[in-house]
Amino acid sequence: MRTLTSARTRRIVLLTAAIAATMAWRAAAAPVPATPPRAAPIPLHGFAIVPGESSVTFAVPDNRGGFSGHTARVSGRVEVEPADGDAYAARISAVVDARSLTTGIGMRDRAMHATFLQTGTYPTITFTGTAAARPGLAVEPFPAEVRGRLVIRDVARETAFTARVLALAAEYAADATATVRMADYGIPYPRAFIFVARDPVTVTLHIVARAP
Repeated sequence: MRTLTSARTRRIVLLTAAIAATMAWRAAAAPVPATPPRAAPIPLHGFAIVPGESSVTFAVPDNRGGFSGHTARVSGRVEVEPADGDAYAARISAVVDARSLTTGIGMRDRAMHATFLQTGTYPTITFTGTAAARPGLAVEPFPAEVRGRLVIRDVARETAFTARVLALAAEYAADATATVRMADYGIPYPRAFIFVARDPVTVTLHIVARAP
C-alpha cells in the first residue's frame, strides 16, 4: 500500500514539474508587447499663424506718458514636436507687415514708416526661433520659453519672450511679451515738439496658430 502511494506521489510531482516547465517555456517564447507611443496632450505638427486673429502691439515710453501701436497683419508657421521626457518643442517663423503698423495718429504714423522703420525699404519685421514647454495635461494655459532672431530694418538680434500658451483641439493661442531696444536696431529715438521717446519698447504678441 505504501509503495502505491509513493508511486502516485512521484507521478503527481513529475506532472506538476512538467506543467510548470511548459508554462515557463511559453512565457519566455511569448513576444514582448511593444511600448505604446507617448500620448500627446497637445496637438502636433504644422500650424499656420492666422492673420486678423493674431496681432502685435508695441508700447514706447516717452517723457509725456508714451504711446502705443499695433497691427493684426501677422502670418507664419509653427511646427510642434515631442522633445525629451515630458517636454515639447516648437519651431516658429513669423512675419509682421511693418507697413500696417499704426499708432492712430496719421502724422506720427508717417514719420514712423518713413524715418524710424523705413518700411519702404524694409516692409516686414520677422522672427525665427524656438519655443520649449512642459504642458503637462494641457488642461489650462502653460508657460513656454521662446527664443530666436528678431529682424528689424535688416538688423538681427537675439530676443527672448515670456509666453503663456493655450492648447486646443487643433490650434494654439499664445500671448508673449518681450522688451526691445530701438538703439540695438539703429532706430533713432522719435521726437516731436516736447515729446522724446526712449528705450525699452515693450512688444506684446497674441498669436493664433491653427492646423490646416
